[in-house]
Amino acid sequence: MIAQEIYKTALHIPTSLGRLTSEVFSHFFVQRKKPQWNIQQTVMMAFLQSFRDQTLTNSLEFWRVMLIAPTWLTPLTSKTQDGSFHVRRRHLHGILRELDQQEDGSRMLQVEWMSAGTILDRCQSMINPGTDTKQGDNNDIDKTRKQISTALVLRSRSPEKIILYFHGGAYCAMSAQTHRTLTHKISKSTGRRVFSVNYRLAPEHKFPCGLYDAVQAFLYLIDADHGYCLDPKNILIMGDSAGGGLALATILYLRDHGLPQPEGAVLLSPWVDLSFSFPSWDNASVYDYLPNNPDRLPKMNPANLYLGTERAPSMVRHPYVSPIFADNFENLPPIIIQSGGCESLRDEIRDLVTKIAASKTTLIHHEEYEDMVHVFQAFPFGLSSEAIASIGFWARYGMPMISNSVARGLLPNSVGRQPNQETDDGPFALRSTPHTMRRRLHSMPC
Repeated sequence: MIAQEIYKTALHIPTSLGRLTSEVFSHFFVQRKKPQWNIQQTVMMAFLQSFRDQTLTNSLEFWRVMLIAPTWLTPLTSKTQDGSFHVRRRHLHGILRELDQQEDGSRMLQVEWMSAGTILDRCQSMINPGTDTKQGDNNDIDKTRKQISTALVLRSRSPEKIILYFHGGAYCAMSAQTHRTLTHKISKSTGRRVFSVNYRLAPEHKFPCGLYDAVQAFLYLIDADHGYCLDPKNILIMGDSAGGGLALATILYLRDHGLPQPEGAVLLSPWVDLSFSFPSWDNASVYDYLPNNPDRLPKMNPANLYLGTERAPSMVRHPYVSPIFADNFENLPPIIIQSGGCESLRDEIRDLVTKIAASKTTLIHHEEYEDMVHVFQAFPFGLSSEAIASIGFWARYGMPMISNSVARGLLPNSVGRQPNQETDDGPFALRSTPHTMRRRLHSMPC
């Protein structure tokens, strides 16, 4: 079946080339599709949109095969290391209790450490392949650490600051490996290693399996006896698309059950409404590469895949499935959200920002990049480097400033001005609005 779908897709290559030629001609000689689009974005979007239109009715297996392609683009200076671990019973409560009780310590959760090296590191690894941790034969560090006495290694909290990352893919596709280009850029910008989790995917493992794996990954990182013994306040949770929604669901679960909270969360185009109830899903596909109203696709309705056809109607608005429907957003760590001005998730993200900004105890900062599409940070588009640099700013300086301001009692209830909100001249005021900005300006307290 997959072979037939690939064959039928290949037959449409001439059509795709025609569309691509038309878009490039228009970009140079008529009018850019969007003012901020560079030629790379014009070409990439023409290809992705053409491919999307020709494959809407294809199977999940087809999409999983096609989405392996990004793994071929692993950056030369990336340094990966296996971080997989045995999942232990954590005595979790609520919706994760049943899954937790099933753990006997034998299941492995696949995780990958990503860090940004240098060209010199890469050259050295080529000269001495035994030092190259890029291809997966890279368990030596973990094995050595595990051979050292637990009493010597894990009694005191590690000072390292890291990123816990959840990849996108509609909860049913992609992996830490397909996201290496993005996590490499994030590691380079933030100066932190990235702990990228291969949480279990639907429909083989329906909700709440993904959430359970996400919570387990965080608890493993802070576990003083069997994990890395990291300070939770040194962990920045991040995710894109479905992974962004999963990151938000994770901190909601941690809050609701009295568990430690991370330093903060950075959400890239987070998918927070699986009911597709916002109007930007109706027409954004003119510019975005996501399809209009995926809930109408017979085979690829992601909500049905994630929840199951029978459970979807009653569970789709559960706050750990669609975090935008949470009762409240109080007492969460600081949240940074980046999104595109012409992406399909635009309206639900704006609504989420408004709801979090209305809370009295949670800081929210929203960056909406003009003319950008869904998870544009992963592509070589005009404003992608600026967005990645902003993530680096928040990881290196913004979050520590927030922590310092908490200690000094200077925090307001929002780190960012929302659309139509009156100007705030306080220490966290921003000098631009999400709807007109190209690059957000940050004004933080000293």
